Amino acid sequence: MKNLFKFLIGSIILLVGGYLFSRNNTSTFVSREEPALGTFVSITVEKSSNSEKILDGAFSLIRQLEKKFSVYIPDSELSQLNIQKKIKASDDLKYVIEKSIYISRLTGGAFDITVLPLIKLYRVAEKRGMAPSDKEIRNIMKYTGYEKIKIKGNMIEIPDKTELDAGGIAKGYIVDRTAEFLKMQGMIGGLVNAGGDIYCFGENPEGRKWRIGIRDPFHKGRIIKTLYVSNCGVATSGDYERYLYIKGKKYGHIINPLTGRTVQDFPVSVTVIAPDATTADGLATAFFVLGAEKGLALADKLKDVGLFVIDGTGKSYESKNFSKFTLP
Repeated sequence: MKNLFKFLIGSIILLVGGYLFSRNNTSTFVSREEPALGTFVSITVEKSSNSEKILDGAFSLIRQLEKKFSVYIPDSELSQLNIQKKIKASDDLKYVIEKSIYISRLTGGAFDITVLPLIKLYRVAEKRGMAPSDKEIRNIMKYTGYEKIKIKGNMIEIPDKTELDAGGIAKGYIVDRTAEFLKMQGMIGGLVNAGGDIYCFGENPEGRKWRIGIRDPFHKGRIIKTLYVSNCGVATSGDYERYLYIKGKKYGHIINPLTGRTVQDFPVSVTVIAPDATTADGLATAFFVLGAEKGLALADKLKDVGLFVIDGTGKSYESKNFSKFTLP
């Protein structure tokens, strides 16, 4: 999915270059990177006689799923829901919408896939060079709110003028589905990275947990924290390279569904570790909206979820569960 204003590549980076390209390990794992989902997707799996064929299948699956969720593809399944307002959804779309509603409820509405009308409002504001007025925002918010989505079986219905954007969660789901595909092909170790939305399983080429670095947003090239993880998802939301400018004023790219405004007093970077990339992706956006204090308070209540926040001063905060993801 394309992001709202400017795409950020790599708030999270893989610290595997020495593994993948060292003389001792090139024979055990293979990695491929291709453009997809508005970013670059890299997949790393153990090398076998059919690993290239498996990678072909994985990238084919990614593109099939993108055609279901992207609002930038007019005939995508999600675009058709936005146009027709009622459709019989695929299991994939139904799951993502249901998961979105779950995260919305969990976070008190800090995550909400009905924000597309607000996104469109800010696009218009950017073009005209004038921020949306309170009245404009109030008018648009009549059509937002996850409670407006109706699900009965596989039938999904939304009201007129309500539109969904799954950009804050679908990439994580596609990563999960791709990892699931790799496992079904017999892969016992691998990693899928879609521009910082990650799922890893099994062991890395050194026979250990996967090592993932969180970049310091204030010092280019510096790693501020290293994760050691396996069989989980990792995602980051960050605004330090993505902005909207209206009349010289800087606005963040993430919209607070509760206020209709872009998040202003935001953290610089939010990293979430969760049992799957779908959950990590959705929660990363929600925690960014909630901010450090409320986000950490909620994360501390969630089993198997870790949260790492960097604020505008460079100070970092960790949830109670985060430290276990930093142990080799």
